[in-house]
Amino acid sequence: MALLEKKEILYSVRGNRAEWKKLKKALKDARIRGVSSDVWQDEAPACGCGAHLDIRDFGPNGKIDRNIYTLRVPVSEMDDALPILH
Repeated sequence: MALLEKKEILYSVRGNRAEWKKLKKALKDARIRGVSSDVWQDEAPACGCGAHLDIRDFGPNGKIDRNIYTLRVPVSEMDDALPILH
């Protein structure tokens, strides 16, 4: 595996942290090398006060998971990683 090898998105989902962590652990257990993961939000905060509080999170069910979870693998490892995804 080269240091700057091109990576492809293997998995990307919004609001499913448990599945993302399970898949990330499965890739690690299968010894797939060069896996990178990322968590980010595509929405701006709802208020501009600096507190980063979102009024939609104070409902009866608690905080809503709006994060986007992504896993990337090198192109050379993609054939080994796809069966683990399924």
